[in-house]
Amino acid sequence: MNEEQLQEYIANNSQVQNIFMNKAVDYLNGKNKKRQPAKKWNEARIQRQAEKMYAQVIEDLYNKLHRQVKANRFTPAETWIKFINENEVLDGLEESMIELEFGE
Repeated sequence: MNEEQLQEYIANNSQVQNIFMNKAVDYLNGKNKKRQPAKKWNEARIQRQAEKMYAQVIEDLYNKLHRQVKANRFTPAETWIKFINENEVLDGLEESMIELEFGE
């Protein structure tokens, strides 16, 4: 499993992406309101920035799981999914996203 496959699995099997993106966009919009009018970001830029933030979350998660699953590039996705399910990774991740607060 690669990062893209992990992101797709998370998107298809949890609310993690939706929760994170809503919070990230709200946070970025709040920061945007404090900017000078000439420096304000448009909605597309805010969305792109939120997507970059989410991609970093997925990268960090992938790296942690990669070590725990003891995976290499030949490890089948089923091994990853079994580990994710047995360790309730998605439930924990959803709870973390619900509790997530962005700071200044």
